[in-house]
Amino acid sequence: MRLVILALAALLAVTACASANSASLSNVMPVKDVPPVMPPEPDGKTQGGDTFATAFVIGAVPFDDTGTTVGYANDYDESCPYTGSTSPDVVYKYTPTTTQLLNIYTCNSGYDTKLYVYENTYTPGVPYACNDDSSLCSGPSYRSYIESMWAYAGNTYWIVVDGYAGDYGAYEFHIRAVVPPQPCDPNYCPPGAIVNQEPTCYDGYVDTYNGGCNVTPYKFDALALNTTVCGESGNYDANYYRDMDWFHFTPTTNIVVNACLCTSFPGRMWIGTTDCVSYNLTSIATTQGYLGCMTYAMTAGVEYTIVVSIDGWLSIPCGSKYVLRFYEEGYSPVENTSWGTIKALYR
Repeated sequence: MRLVILALAALLAVTACASANSASLSNVMPVKDVPPVMPPEPDGKTQGGDTFATAFVIGAVPFDDTGTTVGYANDYDESCPYTGSTSPDVVYKYTPTTTQLLNIYTCNSGYDTKLYVYENTYTPGVPYACNDDSSLCSGPSYRSYIESMWAYAGNTYWIVVDGYAGDYGAYEFHIRAVVPPQPCDPNYCPPGAIVNQEPTCYDGYVDTYNGGCNVTPYKFDALALNTTVCGESGNYDANYYRDMDWFHFTPTTNIVVNACLCTSFPGRMWIGTTDCVSYNLTSIATTQGYLGCMTYAMTAGVEYTIVVSIDGWLSIPCGSKYVLRFYEEGYSPVENTSWGTIKALYR
């Protein structure tokens, strides 16, 4: 009965995320060539401030707000990855009293939004976190979602709600604290692990090793059950391309698997099925140095795809490390670990 419930839950999750996540499985930064449509100007003023000096102060999270950027100035812009914004923007300010892991998003806003976060000081071109378009928002396209961002106690975080190109209008703004994942060491490859033999990417790199659906002919690496894989990711060619590792696994019996990813960068892992034409995959983001895990019900004889990549289009150098653990639920591998990993559990 438990397996059936998990299988149904996995199917529902896959169905809900399929169309949104398929667009983010490309190794090439997408081009936004459709000009934004200006929404009608809503009435009223937002609580967000016009600049850092007049930012609205958030007392605690969870936090929810609605408003409009109409009537505000164009003060800020960041490339994440699209730049050249002439949209009005508003600013919020948050200083947590305890260290928190946050999700910040503008899903269901009335226009094409952008989000930037700065830690303690404003340095143009160096945001602490940012996002333009996210597949994590259901509903309207081109909305923003910053997932799993660490906000450290006593530090001040300035959050800017902006728009793509010249787009503006009514927005929704939300902050949620989430349970922090377990610390991990992405640079420690345990004994017995499989070391991915793909070359480290570089400018002009063409992934003929395991580029999956992004190369012709399609290239997948076989993934065995109850194994650990040590690999690399990163982006290249002025951050326009990213190195994505695609794996295939076909179970011989109906099973539930646990897939856990430890990255030295903001990462993302997908699991599901695809024929490289239609995509039915669900995904999670990983915070660098912390474990991200998924539980997934699999059917015997079905070929499943597992993808590991950097998340979005941040500037991550080629050769950045990750460790992928892929086990049947209930399997308890015996692995050596590093002293740094053990100490991290008790910080």
